[in-house]
Amino acid sequence: MYDVSPPAILLALGLIDVFTGSLTTPIGAAPALTSLVPGTIACLALLFRRRYPLAVLSVILVMGLVPPLVIPTTLGYWDEFAVWLVALYSCARHRPLGWALVALAVSAVGMVMLPLEFAELRDAGSILFNSAMVAASFALGLLTRSWTSYRERSLRAAAERAVAEERAGRQERTRIARELHDVISHTITVIVMQAGGARLAASTDPTAAVTALARIEALGRESLTELRTLLEVLREEPDSPDGTAPQPTLADLDGLCAQMRGLGLPVRLRTEGETAALAPGIQLTGYRIVQEGLTNVLKHAGAVDTQVSVLATAGALTVEVECAPGGHGSSLGGTEHGLLGLRERVDAVGGTMSAGPHRDGGYLLRAELPVAERVS
Repeated sequence: MYDVSPPAILLALGLIDVFTGSLTTPIGAAPALTSLVPGTIACLALLFRRRYPLAVLSVILVMGLVPPLVIPTTLGYWDEFAVWLVALYSCARHRPLGWALVALAVSAVGMVMLPLEFAELRDAGSILFNSAMVAASFALGLLTRSWTSYRERSLRAAAERAVAEERAGRQERTRIARELHDVISHTITVIVMQAGGARLAASTDPTAAVTALARIEALGRESLTELRTLLEVLREEPDSPDGTAPQPTLADLDGLCAQMRGLGLPVRLRTEGETAALAPGIQLTGYRIVQEGLTNVLKHAGAVDTQVSVLATAGALTVEVECAPGGHGSSLGGTEHGLLGLRERVDAVGGTMSAGPHRDGGYLLRAELPVAERVS
């Protein structure tokens, strides 16, 4: 496409100047009409400045510098000199630095020839002003090219990062799907074996049967927690309200902590601030953070003292799960599969999350979620 606006504007200004002389002082002793043909050709050549900038600059310089050597003519400011500056800018903007320097050198030769052809341009002020205009046009072209190149690189890098993140997400979901298969296979295998042992021992050793059933129950609870976490990560829209089952909220944390106490985990819950009015997605995310943290404490640290803190302020919801050092190494992270799912959920609501050692060998899982969006 041709950008006709600059050539059309400069040609219009040049025509006004030729016929009225109201914009600039004429340069040269000949009638102003003598610049009409060279100026028109120069403006028309400017249409091709993006595709052939060096050729356009050459045509414009020829139209401005050669006719005065043959016949008396005037130099039009708008339709010749200003067009020259735009052409030089285009060379610096659209061509490699080497060719841009060639264009600058050709323009410098033209700047030397102008005072030789037109006596009005021989004073120091005119020479300095015109030289400064040429240098400014060249520098502006280089600056624009550098900025455009930087912006294109930034956009390309951002697109590449987005593709890499999407690919990493797909790979992580594939890995979680494999883990999901392993969890189901392992759980069902153990449950079947325990159930078979309980059936055989039911008539001869009821105590052993009850013990086996208790193991089945504990394994089932633990596996259900893991499966729910994995399934939520795999779902495309984990917080979608379209599901028929009610989603847990922060009000359900009391029941969750009571359930964990029943499994032998001494957990304390501290809640501050108004949480009932928080958006459902924020409440669900907070609940899942506590659920995953307590599950990992029980699995990896054992029955150790654990503190759950939920603080709701005007700008954020802060959720912390902190456990004391465990007998076999406390870690809220485990194999990090659960934390990867939590990070996805926290990132989806614009929050931040951290997990790591804390206080004398204990472990702290902490997340901060924005709460600007509230239920009306």
